[in-house]
Amino acid sequence: GHYGQTIVTTVTVNSYATYASSGNAVTLPCSYTMEPNEDQPPIIYWIKGVSVDDPNAEVIFKGFRYWNETLGEYRQFFGDYYGRASVTDLKEPSIQLNYVTPQDEGRYWCMVAEWSGRQQEGTDADGLALMVDGQKDYATSFKTDASVTVSVGDSATLTCAGDTTFDTVTWYEGPFHLPDSENFTYTEIGTYSKIGTFDLNSQQVEMEAGFTEMYIDLFLSLHIPTTDMENAGRYWCEVSLSTASNVELETDRSSVLLVVQSPPFDCAGKAPGLYPDPDDCSMYYECVAGNPLTYHRSCGYDGLVFDAANNYCDWAANVAPPCGTSSN
Repeated sequence: GHYGQTIVTTVTVNSYATYASSGNAVTLPCSYTMEPNEDQPPIIYWIKGVSVDDPNAEVIFKGFRYWNETLGEYRQFFGDYYGRASVTDLKEPSIQLNYVTPQDEGRYWCMVAEWSGRQQEGTDADGLALMVDGQKDYATSFKTDASVTVSVGDSATLTCAGDTTFDTVTWYEGPFHLPDSENFTYTEIGTYSKIGTFDLNSQQVEMEAGFTEMYIDLFLSLHIPTTDMENAGRYWCEVSLSTASNVELETDRSSVLLVVQSPPFDCAGKAPGLYPDPDDCSMYYECVAGNPLTYHRSCGYDGLVFDAANNYCDWAANVAPPCGTSSN
């Protein structure tokens, strides 16, 4: 589980599918938001494959703006896409593919990851199907809400909706990432967990160990009957067809961020000192002896989180989970 993080990334490709003819050019749209700091330079990937974590996925593009703006921007294209693909604006990182071939058909993912910390809240991806030389009616598209906010103790329902043919729904929790996506950061990214699967052919739901208190209903939604802070984080709904002729076009995945809010913090009855903000790792509370006020303070810089074990702010790489990524 994770507390709220400073950076929350939401990616959208603004379309479930697009079409192109062989020999022509096509633009795959992508936009993103990073809240509350829109100026943080993220790392941007374009990937072709069933999913961004598929070991057979093909990385097309990596790019980022340097923190030191005088250094400019970094762009790298890979494989066959070198020389025939372009990303003009890293703030609106749509990609143009020139000289499209039938082999370009498939699913393309725009993934945006916060530079520091790389928590699941700060990494998101959205995909769309590219169909070449004609429309394929079986191309799948499913979407979740961008976020759902509940209070501790409330139930949460995460929906997943679309209108294409499928027979398997799988829910995951945590961040998805490429195996080599550590190239530009010194911290380790956590991994995802499979929550459960709904087999529509057998009408059977199988929940994984550790998630048996949750359930998937007939409408594909994931239900958490009673939430706590450990349930906060990013959840993914994946739909697929076991008999798919084109696995890339017939598998889709979408994420929803579950925000779990804690009760209001009050210094009344608490000893003087510093206390973590359970909703935002970049913030903390200070209680002062003889002063009835509750002070809510910021760690100050992007990437700094409050270290509750040591009572000071530090880089996320030096802080233990859930706020940091250190294993020491």
